[in-house]
Amino acid sequence: MIRTSRYFVAALICSAGVATLATGPLKRVPGGTIWVTERTPLKSTVAAIDSATGELRGITPVGSIPIGITAPRGTHKVYSSDEDDDQLSVIDTETVKVIKIVDMGMGSRPHHLMASRNGRYIYVGEFGSNKIGVVDTRLDENVADFTASFNPNAKTHAVWIARNGKDLYATNEGSPASNPGTFSKLNARTGKLIWEYEVGIRPSEVLVDDGIAYVSVRNENLIKVYDVTGAAPLFLGQAEANAMPDTLSLTNDKQTLIVGLRGTPARMAFIDTDTLATRYLSLPGTTTGHQWLSRSSRFTFIALENPGQVGVVDNRSRRVVTTYPYPNGFTRPHGVFYEPSRENDDERHGDRNHR
Repeated sequence: MIRTSRYFVAALICSAGVATLATGPLKRVPGGTIWVTERTPLKSTVAAIDSATGELRGITPVGSIPIGITAPRGTHKVYSSDEDDDQLSVIDTETVKVIKIVDMGMGSRPHHLMASRNGRYIYVGEFGSNKIGVVDTRLDENVADFTASFNPNAKTHAVWIARNGKDLYATNEGSPASNPGTFSKLNARTGKLIWEYEVGIRPSEVLVDDGIAYVSVRNENLIKVYDVTGAAPLFLGQAEANAMPDTLSLTNDKQTLIVGLRGTPARMAFIDTDTLATRYLSLPGTTTGHQWLSRSSRFTFIALENPGQVGVVDNRSRRVVTTYPYPNGFTRPHGVFYEPSRENDDERHGDRNHR
């Protein structure tokens, strides 16, 4: 890889620079729908918010503690992972109503999830086990459970399906959580566990692009970078991400990794993928949930807790453009997925998000 040597040189380079919070219209926010989960126990909902105006398109009750959310391509459906009820809620995109429940199995605790590029399958980290659930979106059924860790006590947190539809990656928390966790690679078609690699205390998410894997390690406040093109991962370097790094997005030019931070107060990190230098942006609220990029990667839509809001961040200027309140007044929005409008052709290309 061209950048490999740069990672070794820059592995310890980081910046404590903090971008100042500012508001104001810098560029028109693209049209479409922001799908957001709100995880107040036993009162949980999913809302559809107009990305350009913040107006409510619809809201529906779902199972308790929904974590992730995705809208698989071509399905006209949205899926939330309702962790405390061991299920996925299936939502019609037009009516914004639940049309089916997918049973993931007792104690599965479905957490972060990601759809294949063709929309046929959803891969779900089952945080109550060392498994990845595989949901067929034609049947709306959990058709397989892949073993993501050789450790039967591990807890699979998040997944990443490669663009080729064959390579499937997962992060696995140790048990107890203070034990080292791992990330692993599986064959997405057969479920075969190809390798598993120790990565640190409480790995959260993994994002893989062009053979480079970025792993957020929550309790070490680090993003660790690996070359995964060979038979085993090759460590390339690491970047600071204070505090408690979680969700990951990569801009279309591959120059900036955007990281949601679960620490308090709310912040997000921008990491230069060449130098591994980190800059921060302060945000409203006590902590962040998940985030998603616009298709051009100009904007980040990010969940903000207490008060419950969705922030819109201009990634070029690293400024908050606006915030939208979560519609029912509850304060714990978490999962985020952005679906561009059909009319907005400028936003319907590129996709280097992870949720």
